[in-house]
Amino acid sequence: MAGRIRSRIALAAVAAAVLLGPLAGASPSPADNAATTRVTSAGRPVNTWVSERAGITPGSQILWESDADLAHDLDAIAGTGVSSITIDVDWPSIQQHGPGTFWWDATDRVVQAATSRGLTVDATLAYSPTWARPANCPTGSTHCLPVNVADYATFAQAAVMRYGASSTDPALRGSIETWSIWNEPNNPAFAQPKPDPQHYTDMLRAAYPAIKDADPTATVITGGTAPEPNARDGSSYSPVTWLTDLYTDGAKGYFDAVGHHPYMFPVNPLDAQPWNAFTQTLSLHNVMAWFGDAEKKIWGTEVGAPTGDAKNALSPSNQAKWVFDYYTGWNSTFASFTGQLSYFQLRDSGTNPASWEQNMGLVTTNWAPKPAYGELQAVMEGAGAPINVLVGRRVVDSPTGGYYVLQGNGTVTAFDGATGYGSPRFASDIARGLAVMPDGKGYVVLDGYGGLHKFGSATSGTVGQAQVAYWRGWDIARDVAITPSGNGISVLDAYGGFHVAGDAPRLFAGYWRFKIARAFAYSPSGDGVYLLDGFGGIHTAGDAVLVGRSPYWGAWDIARDITLTPSGRGYTVLDGFGGVHPVGDAPPSGWNPAYGPHDRADGVAQLGTNYAVAF
Repeated sequence: MAGRIRSRIALAAVAAAVLLGPLAGASPSPADNAATTRVTSAGRPVNTWVSERAGITPGSQILWESDADLAHDLDAIAGTGVSSITIDVDWPSIQQHGPGTFWWDATDRVVQAATSRGLTVDATLAYSPTWARPANCPTGSTHCLPVNVADYATFAQAAVMRYGASSTDPALRGSIETWSIWNEPNNPAFAQPKPDPQHYTDMLRAAYPAIKDADPTATVITGGTAPEPNARDGSSYSPVTWLTDLYTDGAKGYFDAVGHHPYMFPVNPLDAQPWNAFTQTLSLHNVMAWFGDAEKKIWGTEVGAPTGDAKNALSPSNQAKWVFDYYTGWNSTFASFTGQLSYFQLRDSGTNPASWEQNMGLVTTNWAPKPAYGELQAVMEGAGAPINVLVGRRVVDSPTGGYYVLQGNGTVTAFDGATGYGSPRFASDIARGLAVMPDGKGYVVLDGYGGLHKFGSATSGTVGQAQVAYWRGWDIARDVAITPSGNGISVLDAYGGFHVAGDAPRLFAGYWRFKIARAFAYSPSGDGVYLLDGFGGIHTAGDAVLVGRSPYWGAWDIARDITLTPSGRGYTVLDGFGGVHPVGDAPPSGWNPAYGPHDRADGVAQLGTNYAVAF
């Protein structure tokens, strides 16, 4: 009970940071994902960086199928180009006759067949044999958490001794390096009679040292969290609440990575919302950072989407799109704090189109490829989207590399090598703009009332001393920019008025009686301005020059942000649905995976030849 009280207090403390946006701080750059290639055992050239971050979880049935079906499945998995396979190391069968007996035959067969094809093997240590289950375990269920965590730890250590780096069997030695502790422990279907964060924490605290004693090089991952809600009776926990509870109950130091199942169907995984399980990957990392574990990674140990006729199923073409979107988001926005993402599953488990559970496969029951199978192959070869999708109000590149994302509550997060200098923290969704100093060593956050919150080098010089308009309690401030010299600042109000200080030009680009001004950008010299109205109209002043044909949605208030190319000979307009519209020498946007049916996009930035969109 004490654990529950502590966890609720902790959750209240981190709620704003976790659900509204990330904690401030620098994130490391992901590896160069275009550097090297490898050839799979199936003869396919794949992008090494992408494929080493990808696997397939075929499902528990792979342990029990015929040799011919197993070979067919593993050949199909290797043929996608992924680097690994995740299997259950099935405690109920391995120790079915009691705690003193072990039967490894089924696991040995799959492990050896997988490694012979160049696949690495990741293991999920689950579930409970009859003798280890509690008295109130539902009849016939294997999914009950074990009564005695020491029994589970003993089994885990025996598995690692057989397949880990110190195995006495050369054919099995080093075949499994990664071990997940249970599966979906926050989900009542897999943690019966109901999830228990304290008991699960005890499992971690028992299993982790046992595994490390057998193989110090092993990676121990918490059981992948399902996209569950918080139930009032404690029968299920959201991923964020679950992980917070684990920390408050003493789990820190007893895992090497966090497991998560970021399933999101039929909603697009890149629809960046706090309730989206894919978006919650970032929320989970915020919890880790809060508790001092920011350097650890999150592994997506299952992800996928079904075809068929079920209400939440997708068309085959949309299932393929979800494959693309899952890996696009994982390998761009989430790259710096994630490990592997494993797709569930290879093959449909049945033929009933009304059952989504039977239609999760990349191929049908008789191995006929769905479009998603070919899409995964293309992704492993390096296909990706030119647009990153972020959760935030504004996204701005840094002149020294990387970029920043502003949340509605004022939090600023640094990505890909940019340096964080701090953030304001607003009690409401009032942040409106973010401007980075030309030296890349500071920035200014604008709130809706015109308040300027300055950090780093923005606290000194003209910008540090500058005062412009302030409208107490009146939300009309819309955007902010710093001049190229770093000696001036300008704030845009909703009517098109510019309020300036220092060497910011006093220009008039447009003014309206209604609140239709949305964003602006300075010309490279700082002596001109491009003003965007809500209909997509671009209004210039000073030395700013229109180029090409800009999007325009006459009387439809849908334009949200504008970004200028470094040359000044092009710009990009963002619409509220996430559409990216380049003009002039702005790089083409290609297919935008972020584009959706809701008017929620707020900011865009050009990052080299790619874009980042904030929702």
